[in-house]
Amino acid sequence: MAATLLDELLRDAQPIWRAMTEHPFLRELATGQLPRERFDFWVQQDYLFVQAGIRFLALLIARAPDEELRRGLLDAAVAFRNELAIFEDYARAHNLTLVFEPTPVCLGYASYLLATAATGSLAEALTVLWGAEKAYYDAWSSVRNTLGLAEPYARWIENWTSPQFAAWVDWLGQQLLRRVTESERPVIRAAFFATARYEYLFWDMVYTRAGWPV
Repeated sequence: MAATLLDELLRDAQPIWRAMTEHPFLRELATGQLPRERFDFWVQQDYLFVQAGIRFLALLIARAPDEELRRGLLDAAVAFRNELAIFEDYARAHNLTLVFEPTPVCLGYASYLLATAATGSLAEALTVLWGAEKAYYDAWSSVRNTLGLAEPYARWIENWTSPQFAAWVDWLGQQLLRRVTESERPVIRAAFFATARYEYLFWDMVYTRAGWPV
């Protein structure tokens, strides 16, 4: 039963997953039609989100019950810091500020991550992390399938579609399967669906540049 949990989650969330991986932001990015200002807005918002992701990982590291999980999450924190460097290099090259207010969607998603790490079960928090990383692997793989490693997006595409990143996503999934209990399945399902919806909302937010209404 547990061995098929990840497949069940992806199958049941397929309408959301398809909407996310086929979002106009990603389609236009892959075909070279995405306006520069939309991509820059994504850079600013995702930079803030990755910063929150490091805090999320720090909370999980403190809660990790064994050395295997702790070391894997520590490696992920280093990878997240390297991701920030990709954003920072792009911002310097394009004179783009990274001191920016998070939008409602960015703030809501980041807050959801941190709240789950602080108050949810370990399996629930791992579900959110696996869901977010799996979503990015699938989303950026859809871009790579069309665009390859074209500039100026090559470092992001490579970062989230590399064999190393794929192995990290698979490892996370296995960690989740090992630790989830039958009684947690409804909570796990809710956490995964919330993460998938937030992933869609994030792409939609940067595409429409939706900020605070007042």
